[in-house]
Amino acid sequence: MKSTQMKKVICLILAVALAAVCVGCGGETGNSIPSAPATAPSEGASSEKDADSNSEKIVIANLVPMTGEMSAFGEPEFNTLQMLVDKQNEEGGILGMQLELKTYDTRGDNVETVNAAKKAIQNDNVNVVIGCTSSGPSIALAEICTEYKIPQIVTTGTNTKVTVDDSGNVRPYTFRVGLADPQISELIAEYAYYEMGIKTVGILYEISSDYSVGLKDDFINAFVASGGEIVAEEAYKMGDVDFRAQLTKLKDCGADALFLPCTYKELGLATKQARDLGVEQQFIGPDCWIAKDLFDVAGDALEGAYFVAPIPSDDPRLEEFNDWYRGVFNKEPDDSGSNAYFAYDAFELLKKAIEIAGSAEPQAIADALQGITEVPGILGPFSMNPDNHNPNREATIMRIENQSFVPVVKASPDDH
Repeated sequence: MKSTQMKKVICLILAVALAAVCVGCGGETGNSIPSAPATAPSEGASSEKDADSNSEKIVIANLVPMTGEMSAFGEPEFNTLQMLVDKQNEEGGILGMQLELKTYDTRGDNVETVNAAKKAIQNDNVNVVIGCTSSGPSIALAEICTEYKIPQIVTTGTNTKVTVDDSGNVRPYTFRVGLADPQISELIAEYAYYEMGIKTVGILYEISSDYSVGLKDDFINAFVASGGEIVAEEAYKMGDVDFRAQLTKLKDCGADALFLPCTYKELGLATKQARDLGVEQQFIGPDCWIAKDLFDVAGDALEGAYFVAPIPSDDPRLEEFNDWYRGVFNKEPDDSGSNAYFAYDAFELLKKAIEIAGSAEPQAIADALQGITEVPGILGPFSMNPDNHNPNREATIMRIENQSFVPVVKASPDDH
């Protein structure tokens, strides 16, 4: 990517941001749409239908937040997996085995995640775990999966430590389908420096979040390596709603732009307060910005801002999936980002691994995931780097225009 001119792509609103193309609620997309309840199951509940309890089956544990503030991320993952499991079972399962989906509510909490994981593994004999939606719980889950040698496919946990431990060793049973923090940070750092001409940056981040801290650190590494300078860092804590003290300092730090690794509520509040204070710097950010509810909070404060989005695909299956999801659940597939799509890709990765292994045994799945290639993800094809269990896949630099996400250029991170 560096200083070479990147190929411009047609500025179309991505499927995740389109509302105008919604089909009628409760409609059908052929006979392949399975019926599914729109409410969450109870703890450890199964979505398998009419399966013979005595027959061999593949048990998938889905560990996601189904209650609390993080439920907006967990619900679309659960819904998507439920749809895919039901459809796969209607088509004969995988290797002739039916699938059973058991979902556990982590509440977005590390301790709850550990407890749920132990229940899934020790009591429910799961073959594989899909989860979690954020970095802290994903890291906690990875420790348990390593201990019990159960493969884990992470959807949107991006911190480096999700797949690589504190000693720098790859976690043998944990793999992710979304880009890692170093990959995300590299893309926006290099685009800002080489394409936008930004040479100095100030940062506002959440000190209590593994996700935010990891992105901050990786962005600093990538931006400085490109030749840029970090001139100020300001932190806030989870639950803060007033950022004016930090923003006043950032306003006067002399930075060309502010990097904001903040989730949509804090991002919306902070950027609105920044513009009210007269902050004129450019805003740049990571993948978590792609949330439809963002503009309900931020309004026009983010107009002209740039960020990385993990949605490069123009695959027609993306809109077909959106139609399917709307027909089943009477709502958009993702009000808070791309979690539904990464859940889809996690399922595709698991399905291919089981087919390659010729077995659904946990160790066989883990072995097949190692270095797997040509996975037909709905967000575009991807492969798995065996050295760090990060995916090799494209992302998109996005610009915010008229409270919409407009793709600017596709890009692939260097291997990390």
